[in-house]
Amino acid sequence: MFDEVNKRFDIILDIFEKNKQSTDLINKAYRFADEKHKGALRKDGKPYISHPVEVARTLAKLGFNEDVVSAALLHDVVEDCGVTLDDITCEFNENVASLVDCVSAIDREKYVLDHENLYEDANFMKASLEEQSFKKLITIGKQNPEGFCIKFADRLHNLRTIDCFDYNKQLEKVKETEKWIIPIAKRLSANYFYKRIKNECFKIVNKKDIGYFLEQYSIYHKSNEKNFQNAIGLLNDALLDNNIVAIKYEEIKEYKIYEDISNISKNIKISKISQGQILKVANYNIYIIYNGIKFDDAINDIISNMNKKLSHSFTIIDMGVDSITEKTFFMVEDEFKNKYNFYVLTIEEYSQNQIGVMSKKFGDILDDDEIDDMVGDLIKVKTRSGEIKYIQKGSTVLDFAFKIHKDIGFGFNGAIINGSKTKIPPYTKLIENDQVEILVEKDNDGKIINQARLRWFAYVNTDFAKKCLIKHFEQKSI
Repeated sequence: MFDEVNKRFDIILDIFEKNKQSTDLINKAYRFADEKHKGALRKDGKPYISHPVEVARTLAKLGFNEDVVSAALLHDVVEDCGVTLDDITCEFNENVASLVDCVSAIDREKYVLDHENLYEDANFMKASLEEQSFKKLITIGKQNPEGFCIKFADRLHNLRTIDCFDYNKQLEKVKETEKWIIPIAKRLSANYFYKRIKNECFKIVNKKDIGYFLEQYSIYHKSNEKNFQNAIGLLNDALLDNNIVAIKYEEIKEYKIYEDISNISKNIKISKISQGQILKVANYNIYIIYNGIKFDDAINDIISNMNKKLSHSFTIIDMGVDSITEKTFFMVEDEFKNKYNFYVLTIEEYSQNQIGVMSKKFGDILDDDEIDDMVGDLIKVKTRSGEIKYIQKGSTVLDFAFKIHKDIGFGFNGAIINGSKTKIPPYTKLIENDQVEILVEKDNDGKIINQARLRWFAYVNTDFAKKCLIKHFEQKSI
């Protein structure tokens, strides 16, 4: 068993050595983690060190640097082995320690209940610890976004090895993942992790009914492998040149196939999906990567070459926009009726498409007040000045007013949407890309007058707005 773990670790070293990158820190981190986890086993009976090695291997394959991979190997030593962050800083460096801190849960023994927080309760300590641990992840991750990807890789491996747990425990872990991990991955546009984590959750939730669908999905891809590889060969021959530098591809995950089939055939049962229905939707993403030219020129070259060289093999049948990355894609059908999504990306865009926005810009994308509202789909809404804000789908203009500023929320006296001359009420729900001007009442000194009413609780849907109102009326009643 330990030989197998060493072999998996050697894959990490091979990746770095092929790229002529140092492995000194990684080797040191592996020895350190192996020593600290010595004798510990996972629930499935495997040596515990196998888990951090798998997490690190995933990140190494995606091209993360030595600090990130080292932190992945060490990511459980603080939480499980009594190692301190000062120890990690001393042995490695501050960045590695920060990344480990990002993904380490808050220690129950050191945790102090925040009595000012409406969502904490001494009777539900486990839930409070979970909530605060994820808020800690978000707070630190905003400053060091690569920490999110360690958490994503950690959760992905845990979901893939969850069968040894009771099914109710599995569902509990899925619920936590859907509440925190998936929304963060979506916001970060971390496509690689978003799709794989969501797919594992999908398979766990539908475990009792999904067997036939998974079988049909597998049979379709195995039987179509030869045709697919032939299609890739044709695309390489026709498109690769000095400007189109690579063609990459991936099978579309099962959850997405099911979602797309469900959009075509309403109320279809997952246990009844056939290969014929699978054939009706795109099963492969093709990434055509260009360099040195403009996007429009790349598109023109691709379409021109397809028309000249591949008109008998491929037909463009539709266009769409990716819900995660917001990138446009073409849906293409081959002569066997197989469907593909063609994305045209730069090298940088392809990398970002995989791992997300790995820069300090992520701190600008996620506001502090939004941490309480990570659950569910998010939409983009603009302020009067054109600044983009992200808010939960289903939010009202009153929610949006509180998001801009608490004082503006309390002073709400109507709103104008998309330049309309009609003032709208606080319970009006927002949709994607609305531009909103919040109207407030002011006194003679220019100060905003508090307009809050108890009925406003019926008008808000975000936790942040509810929290503001609860605190306001609690203080008012004293």
